[in-house]
Amino acid sequence: MKKVFLLTDYRGQFYSSTKHRGASVDIDKLTAEFLKAGFELVVRPFSGVNLREQNYKNEWVLYQSSEDPGLFFRSYVEDIVFGLLVQGAKLIPSFEYFKAHHNKHFMEILRDLCGISEIKNIEARRYGTFEEYQKDLSNLKERTYILKSSETSKSKGVFLLRTLKDKLKFPERVSRTFSLKNWSYLLEEIKTGKKLLKISNHRKKFILQPFIEDIKGDYRIVVYNDKYYVLYRENRRNDFRASGSMLFNYDVVIPDGLLDYAKKVFSGFNAPFMALDVGVKGNDFFLFEFQFLSFGQYTIEKSSFFYSLENGGWKKVFEKPNLEREIAASVVAFMDRNGNK
Repeated sequence: MKKVFLLTDYRGQFYSSTKHRGASVDIDKLTAEFLKAGFELVVRPFSGVNLREQNYKNEWVLYQSSEDPGLFFRSYVEDIVFGLLVQGAKLIPSFEYFKAHHNKHFMEILRDLCGISEIKNIEARRYGTFEEYQKDLSNLKERTYILKSSETSKSKGVFLLRTLKDKLKFPERVSRTFSLKNWSYLLEEIKTGKKLLKISNHRKKFILQPFIEDIKGDYRIVVYNDKYYVLYRENRRNDFRASGSMLFNYDVVIPDGLLDYAKKVFSGFNAPFMALDVGVKGNDFFLFEFQFLSFGQYTIEKSSFFYSLENGGWKKVFEKPNLEREIAASVVAFMDRNGNK
């Protein structure tokens, strides 16, 4: 029987679930779903990956990211996943999609690199230090931007930059770091009278996206292979942000073209599943953010239906959600598309 390796975290968990606080995917159910499709699911913790004694070359490896505070465990996971890639494992999803998780800076690099013209009506500016940003400030005066710290989620570290005061205050705040070395540089300058090149105290990367006026919320679209789950998220009261608002609506009328747009975006990447945050203004669609792994499962698990493209039209299909079934089905379809051995 063909194998799929599944990597769990230090708690023995794989992906989040909304069943209860701290819940995850039911691995026994997931194993059963893969078995139905003819695959043995080999469950192994990240700490159980021994690249000296185990050879994962040409093996399918299904893995996750982490949202731990400070992203310390995520850094550990990244080392292992990249090691698997170097050894020749077939990662599900590809490493670049892991790289974009909790990394809005690289997410925007993926946008720049992809061949999907429909998502390039947003062009972000990317910065590694506040000093680099200051040099570019004269080019930002005529437009309103949304500032996003690269590593945050649920609208944390997100600010609207309308005025020059905003454009100085918030980027300085979100990029702030601290280095004791700068004190030694200052003392050396005083001692020698020479001007030294200091290390920046604002080295947290961030992005600016152009602000699209008059959008009252966004559509959270979660795609599992050929099933599209849609949730409308209204902006917070007196705010421009929808993420984290908890003002949800499943019964909203889907704008014409939205599902076609989502399908084109999903098809343009090579991943088993995807989450999209889409704003709509008139006939235009704006992809604010997108994720390929370890995204929240509220949209699918709280839905009673999905949309599916049948005979050239979108059909609303009522069905009790089953996260484990959809993960397995999406992964199997992904492997089939990518030369399942």
